[in-house]
Order: sequence, then C-alpha cells, then structure tokens
Amino acid sequence: MGLTRNSPDAEDLVQDTMLKAFKAYDRLRPETFLKAWLFTIMRNTWFSTCRTAKLRPEVLLADMTDVDHRPTVADAHASSSAEDELLRDEIDPELMAALTGLSEEMRATVFHVVVGDMLCRDAAELLGVSTNTVLTRMHRSRHALRRALTKTEAPAGHVPRRAA
Repeated sequence: MGLTRNSPDAEDLVQDTMLKAFKAYDRLRPETFLKAWLFTIMRNTWFSTCRTAKLRPEVLLADMTDVDHRPTVADAHASSSAEDELLRDEIDPELMAALTGLSEEMRATVFHVVVGDMLCRDAAELLGVSTNTVLTRMHRSRHALRRALTKTEAPAGHVPRRAA
C-alpha cells in the first residue's frame, strides 16, 4: 500500500512479486534475508511498472458516438519519477527540501530504513554495504535533517534545544 496507494494495485503488485520470487527461487542463496529479497523484487517491479506507464501514457477513450469527445492522454506528471510523486504527495514540503539536500546514498538508506521499515542489517544487504555503514548514514542523515529543519522553522533569535 505504501508504494501503490490503493488496494487493487497493491494486491496486483504482491501477486507479481510472489510470481517473480517463485520463478527465481532457485537463485535464492541461503545467506540472503528473505524479507529484503522480496522487498527488492517488489520495489523493482513497482518501479518497472511506473517506468512502463510513463513511456506508454494511458489513453482515455470517450464515447465514440459523441462527436465532441476525443481521446485524451493522461500525462499529469510526465517528468516525475515514482519516488518524487510519492514524496510530493506524502511529505511536508520543508521535509522534502531537507531530504533533497541529502546525497543519493543517504536518501536511499533513509528510504529503506524509515519508509520501507527495514532493519538496518536488511537494508545493508539490499544496498550492498555493511550494517555499520547504514547506521552511520542514518546518524548523519538525522543530524543533517535536524539542522536543515531547524534552520527553516526557527524564528529569528531562537536557539534550538538539543533533542534527546
């Protein structure tokens, strides 16, 4: 539901994910974390679906007996990626600006740990880095986000309190 934002698409995504996982089960290594493996398949399937939909816009057909109606192309966010659309609809603009200030690696780590609700070790395996790297990135990301948000939210002369 976090990716698709509607139940029918989420059900289709889970079904596609399980089908792909079943077909690729023989390539699953014993040391691989199953949850991370399935989440990767699901995420890649979703991004592939979004990419395909962007390349092939949906054509809405009107009633062919009515002369005034013509087919239209649904192309609201042609230049936006799926991640941008999700973030634009779900996140406060100030937080979005702070997130865009992070490096790509930091954003990916925050996405998997916070949005994907993954354990740090699972995110580390998914990203191909060590668990300590994920922990360091999360620590630095939190501090960078805190700094960026206190700059934008604090009134003049206000000294921010240290968070516990």
